[in-house]
Amino acid sequence: MIISHKYKFIFVKTRKTAGSTFEKLVSPYLGEDDVCTGSSRDETPALNIRPDTNGHIPLGDIMSKYFPEGTNYDIITIERNPYDKVVSSYYWHQHIKPHQFGDMSFSVYMKTCNLLPRDWKLYTIDGSLQYKTKVFKYENMNDIYVWLKKMRGVHIPLDKLGQTKLKSGIRKVKDYRELHNDNTKKIVLDLFPDEIKEFRYEF
Repeated sequence: MIISHKYKFIFVKTRKTAGSTFEKLVSPYLGEDDVCTGSSRDETPALNIRPDTNGHIPLGDIMSKYFPEGTNYDIITIERNPYDKVVSSYYWHQHIKPHQFGDMSFSVYMKTCNLLPRDWKLYTIDGSLQYKTKVFKYENMNDIYVWLKKMRGVHIPLDKLGQTKLKSGIRKVKDYRELHNDNTKKIVLDLFPDEIKEFRYEF
């Protein structure tokens, strides 16, 4: 999570969408009064907040607990095709919790895991997108950095983006469609209806 008073935006960090990479790249540009949850795992320092604060803070909590005056700031976040997102989540959990997920098949993971990256409620309030919220797609990741440069004057070279991909190299299968079957596709449809409808995601 980032609250930038310097550039007047709030970044809601979603899961499996390169949010840690975004924090890593943007944090050097933040002002001394700005807030960034950071991550010890990614070696991004926390700024003006307790270092152990969960970076995936819902927008409603950001506005009520951290920055009630933030209604005039742009809210930015990143979303990802849910069919792909759950595959990324699967490999990530296998990596960080091998004792629990190491030998688990993707089908069983989808049926039993209560940690799937359902983030609609992170960046909406009462299930609705706020009028100042801009949702960038993971599939067009460069767009959020283009926005930063055009609207806030923060120029992060795109080649630097390619060199700073955190948590990469973990995933074993590139094409998410190789892991899915009819049952897992239905689970995604049932669990991610808002994202699929709002951003017209398809399998």
